[in-house]
Amino acid sequence: MYHATIDPDARTLTLTERRPDPITGEEREVTINTYQLNGSPLETDFVTRSISESEDGKIHLELEADAITDLASPRADFWDEVAATLGIEYRHGNVRLNDEKSAAQNYRDFVRFLAERDYLTTEDLPIALPSATNRYIVNNAPYHQDGSEMTREEEVAEDVYIDVNASADTIGRHIKALSEQLVPA
Repeated sequence: MYHATIDPDARTLTLTERRPDPITGEEREVTINTYQLNGSPLETDFVTRSISESEDGKIHLELEADAITDLASPRADFWDEVAATLGIEYRHGNVRLNDEKSAAQNYRDFVRFLAERDYLTTEDLPIALPSATNRYIVNNAPYHQDGSEMTREEEVAEDVYIDVNASADTIGRHIKALSEQLVPA
């Protein structure tokens, strides 16, 4: 039996299952995956057994299915690989940086990861946040949209520059924006 929690604010569905703990043998809730909801229906053979809403506004479903492979998506697979390789996680609509590294190092590693796996090519550059009017988050030269030099530029791959002069929250938003722009849903 699977359980799903829909967070309407983050537009995510987190799928869990009760499994025995390999050490203690006690059953515990294990997250199978978190899926970004984009408004399209899920094409699965789930049977809903129960629906409830918690005080925090999240919707909880108890589901039954033979397999969950139909829910796999390129972006979910991408974030699984990022978590395993870099320790950066995407959960409930937010990026969680690897606490063992600085925010700047997380950013360097993530953009390098994108470039090494051809999610990011020089043809994609420059990249700005949709709301940005003067700054690039990634460029092929150490300059921003307005022509100013990046404050703490880093060349993370050949002709791929980022400005690491940003807070951890800002870097998390940049990582999320890059994944949304470059990784197929």
